[in-house]
Amino acid sequence: MKKMYIQQLREKDIASDFYAVAQCVRKTSSKGQTYLDVQFSDRTGRIIGRVWNNADRIAGVLVPGTIVRVEAVVDSYQGELQLNVSDARAVRPQDKVTLGDFLAKTPHDITDLYRQILEYKNSVAQPFARALLDTFFDDEEFAKQFRDQPAAKSMHHAYVGGLLEHTLSVARACDALAKQYDYLDRDLLVSGALIHDIGKMKELAAGLTIDYSIPGQLVGHISIGAEMVASAAAGIKGFPDQLKWQLQHFVLSHHGELEFGSPVRPATLEALVLHAVDNLDAKLFQARKAITEDTNRDAAFTPRIFGLDRAFYKPATQAPAGDAAAPVAPPPAPSKQELDLGTSSPAQESLL
Repeated sequence: MKKMYIQQLREKDIASDFYAVAQCVRKTSSKGQTYLDVQFSDRTGRIIGRVWNNADRIAGVLVPGTIVRVEAVVDSYQGELQLNVSDARAVRPQDKVTLGDFLAKTPHDITDLYRQILEYKNSVAQPFARALLDTFFDDEEFAKQFRDQPAAKSMHHAYVGGLLEHTLSVARACDALAKQYDYLDRDLLVSGALIHDIGKMKELAAGLTIDYSIPGQLVGHISIGAEMVASAAAGIKGFPDQLKWQLQHFVLSHHGELEFGSPVRPATLEALVLHAVDNLDAKLFQARKAITEDTNRDAAFTPRIFGLDRAFYKPATQAPAGDAAAPVAPPPAPSKQELDLGTSSPAQESLL
């Protein structure tokens, strides 16, 4: 049974608990010592681990995509916590590990989020754009995967339902901006918001941990998404080429700049808005997450956020001098399903 979540760990804590292995890489230090660079995860987040002793033996235990019991001390390096691992073992049948402890999930109701996605889809009056959206969001298999898909491996909304949450947030903001700037094509903009990240359904493989699929690594979600739009348009008789190109342009340009992965920069008013909103939603998520999860009440700023290359001020978290920090409770688990992970089972394999 899991007792100590990553979000609860503090410097000098003894971590003797179960964690999922997201990554394990053998490296050599500047002094020539072989060590393991590991990423552990549970439903509250991720933490780096280092194995300095018995690396060869422990490497056989720390298999990515599995759950292990770790013995470690929590250290701090350059302002970030990490696990100094002394030992690890595979899960045993008697451990009765609960998968919900390792699957982070959106805090919002997924059924309600998808209902709102369908409301935005149904609000699009342009017949061909609406038909294309129907092709995706009215398809049962698409809907099932879209509801559970994470939006990223680690940067933002990296949990079950993350893609759904992010897409709805972007669509809602784009709809509001179309009212503010009434010269924008509202139907086109909302359509672009709903489909801009659909390529992530094939880019990311989610199980106990989130990682890139083979097409995700070789092609990427932007190119995959543009192909999905073209394929859907080809299946709709009389679909206008100009509309197809504009919808593909949303997917291809939403990262904004060539150096950030977009093969083209936004070249329509609506694409410019979509890029700005998508970028804002991702950055706000990262900054807010860092502020709300930072339990160091003595510090006025968060640790440096890797994706934003800065620390953020957190005035609301400042407590009067001498006020002890309240204990951090882990977020609710996505499920209560218990599986015996000491032996392989179809249910376990489906998550890996």
